[in-house]
Amino acid sequence: MLTAEYKCRLQRTKNRRKHLQRAAGINSSHEFVCSMISCMACTIRIVGVLAAIVLTGCATTFDQDGAIAVAPYHVDSSGRIVVEASINGIGPFDFAVDTGASITAVFRDLREELALDHHPSESVVIRGVLSSKSVPLLVLRSLEVGDEVWVEPRVALISDTTAADQGLDGVLGNDFLRRYAVGFSNRDQVIRLYPPDLASRRSYKGWASVPLELFAVDPGVAALYFFEVVINGKKLPALFDLGAGLNMLNWPAARRFGIEPEKFRRKDSIEGVFDSARINARLNGALVTTNNITWRNEAFMIADVEVFATLNRDDYPAAILGAGLFTQRDFVIDFLRNRLLVRVDMDEIDSPRTESDTPRDR
Repeated sequence: MLTAEYKCRLQRTKNRRKHLQRAAGINSSHEFVCSMISCMACTIRIVGVLAAIVLTGCATTFDQDGAIAVAPYHVDSSGRIVVEASINGIGPFDFAVDTGASITAVFRDLREELALDHHPSESVVIRGVLSSKSVPLLVLRSLEVGDEVWVEPRVALISDTTAADQGLDGVLGNDFLRRYAVGFSNRDQVIRLYPPDLASRRSYKGWASVPLELFAVDPGVAALYFFEVVINGKKLPALFDLGAGLNMLNWPAARRFGIEPEKFRRKDSIEGVFDSARINARLNGALVTTNNITWRNEAFMIADVEVFATLNRDDYPAAILGAGLFTQRDFVIDFLRNRLLVRVDMDEIDSPRTESDTPRDR
């Protein structure tokens, strides 16, 4: 039975739904049919004034900065950002925020706990880090994050169990995230969901703005996002993947740094949603820069994985940047303007760089 509070939240969300979809550029009649999920965990850990308004007879409180929902998050042992979410008004459950997934998914244990039904004749292809698989879609009334309710979402079921999903009940993919502008506060340890056009109108002084390039894995699915980085002086595209607990390079990129497969494979492995793979090599102590943002002493794993072929990046240098680069910073994903806004330290902007710190192409 639905509580009065839940019914109220559901009605508010229905009234906002068309506005949010229009602002985010989402066609309400269009459904996602295919996805890539890159939940990765490595066996080694690298690791004011409140305004009240009334909608359809229900009182709701908006955050002073315009957020329509605020929810706490924590960083798990693999370095991923985990937020509390509810299914059909029941919860909370732990969902990883995954910008490397084009579709939201629920893992097997939660599906069994809630006795969720699946669509008898509908499925999607999940394109994971290491392999791909066709999985069923679940029948849900709603998925809730904070006060925001996603009505009748199409959510994939991942029945395989690997180390990548330990401690998680599911992932929030870009089909959910891009309905909003999404802000992350490292100080407050909360995620804020904004109307998508709100962040696009704001001026973010003291924040670096990183252009995001859309990439559609398959026609009709929510896009994934790349941005350009410089790693140890070499420029290459990188997938923005908050669902990844580590950073990765493909072999064309690794060879630009003089890295070849090691004669004896490491015992450390990468865990995907369906399989695992040995790490063949790694790049340590890397300097990573983009648009006045600097990360030092970063590590990148190199392994034989399917994901770069899925992204059409297997023949030229590319990287995956995981959540670990962002969990110590405030940042906002402005999907409407295809940009990533990151709060930067003043010394990243004002201090002169040494010769060894200056990015350059080779």
